Amino acid sequence: MDAVTINNCLNGWKTVYDMLEDEESKEIYLNKLSWLISGKYKYLRKIVSTYAPGLTPADQNILDLCNSMPMGNRIILYGAGADGKRVLPLFAGDKRFWGFCSHTKKKQKHGYLGYPVISPEELFTQRNFSVVISATRCAEEIRGILNAERYPANLIFDIAGHWRGDDPEQYFNLKCMKYEDEEVFVDAGCFDLGSSLKLKNYCNHVKKVYAFEPDPVSYLRCLEQKERTGFAEAEIFQAGTWSEEKTLYFQSTGDLGAKIDTSGDTSIRVMPIDQAIFSEEAQRSSTQRVTFIKMDVEGAELESLKGARQTILRDKPKLAICIYHKPEDMMEIPVYIKALVPEYRLYVRHYSNIDTDTVLYAVMPEKFN
Repeated sequence: MDAVTINNCLNGWKTVYDMLEDEESKEIYLNKLSWLISGKYKYLRKIVSTYAPGLTPADQNILDLCNSMPMGNRIILYGAGADGKRVLPLFAGDKRFWGFCSHTKKKQKHGYLGYPVISPEELFTQRNFSVVISATRCAEEIRGILNAERYPANLIFDIAGHWRGDDPEQYFNLKCMKYEDEEVFVDAGCFDLGSSLKLKNYCNHVKKVYAFEPDPVSYLRCLEQKERTGFAEAEIFQAGTWSEEKTLYFQSTGDLGAKIDTSGDTSIRVMPIDQAIFSEEAQRSSTQRVTFIKMDVEGAELESLKGARQTILRDKPKLAICIYHKPEDMMEIPVYIKALVPEYRLYVRHYSNIDTDTVLYAVMPEKFN
């Protein structure tokens, strides 16, 4: 990296730092940058200890878990997905850590994050690993598989409860953010419609939801949730959000780690949020102002914001945008939003005891309590 690039990075980080409205945002931002540069958990621990008092720092939790394991056994994470990636840094320092177990043949062949991956069948023949169930959404299923194969019960451990990767109030609990009597919500990366349903707790009425979910398994989950809850206000698009309409490769996992990926195993349709908003309005006699946009789209946030440009300029909705999926998002997303609407006030909050779930809020001054 040359001196010009380094200087541009420093200037960019300082620009964003100066944009932030309160000390909590600034402290979280500085410590997240320090974590990205150093990889040292002490910076995340400072965020958790100071701004998430209900959480225990994950390094202490995982240390306690590892200390409970037999010292002579190698440690393996069962689940080579998003959760496994999140907790890997907390295990990698233990000399007993070996790698992953996964059903995915591609990962068995090529490994995952620089570590070997074995199949469940191979795991069952060896039966001498301390197995940590690291796929939280499939934990019960994995434990059932291990039990069915009579894997030694004293060698099965569950990561659930030792780390926290999300918060039910994420996207909504910025204390100064004002909710309207009727909210029109864009839920980009809706997964199971959980965020859209949660919004009902914060306003008198959810008038309309535009929900986007490209993963086939998660899309069906959303349809089932909509029917089960009678959530007629939700219109669910089987598409990802992007700056233009096109087809992109996609890693379909059926969990929170599904994402756009050039080496993905399938392809999906992506589309601009503006296309969904304005094409519907063209069929109606009156317009409907979007009041809130939430994005958790596994690294596609900047492109998705570009695809929502018209909506943001016209309606100036509240924004809750994840900025933890890619290091460059910490700089590029705040700068883009501020350039689009300079009046926005920016805040950063953090909702886990690891490096995930950092959210940038953008709120117009008149939308404050």
